[in-house]
Amino acid sequence: MPYTPAEDSYLTLEALEELDSGDLCVDVGTGSCILAKALLSKCRQVVALDVDMEACRSCPGEVDVVCGDAAEALRRCDVLVSNLPYLPPEEPLDIAVHDLGIVPKLLRWVVAHRPRVVVLTFSSLGRAEYLMETLRAVCRVTRISKLHMFFEDIVTVIATCPQVDTQGETGTELL
Repeated sequence: MPYTPAEDSYLTLEALEELDSGDLCVDVGTGSCILAKALLSKCRQVVALDVDMEACRSCPGEVDVVCGDAAEALRRCDVLVSNLPYLPPEEPLDIAVHDLGIVPKLLRWVVAHRPRVVVLTFSSLGRAEYLMETLRAVCRVTRISKLHMFFEDIVTVIATCPQVDTQGETGTELL
């Protein structure tokens, strides 16, 4: 069942308002598809990815949907947006709120493929330091927004990444 939009979704939407246009924009872990819908006004093509079939069905026809593992399905994009499940795994497992390994997979993908812009939303209770260290290693963080909620901070980060050519050298070509 898709995660119902809440404060973290709205914090991410605010960050998306600052984005320039993009050719191919991808919403990883689309859930209710609220972020993918917001990208429609900024991107030539929007792709929503999720492992949950119900989430995949929540997107309008203008959004291309891939139901599956983002790390396997994603090949390239200009803008990567994700408000992924970010809490550490607990019992019982709930894919709507717990990180079951997609966060490290997605960060490895960012390091390897470097989209032009990355927008990530996460909790201070999750792997916040790991996320920030990884992003800062390959991208320039241009905005950090925080929202304090009870016992945690919800953080949305916008980062711009230098493009990499097919030989791995910094350049302007997208893979």
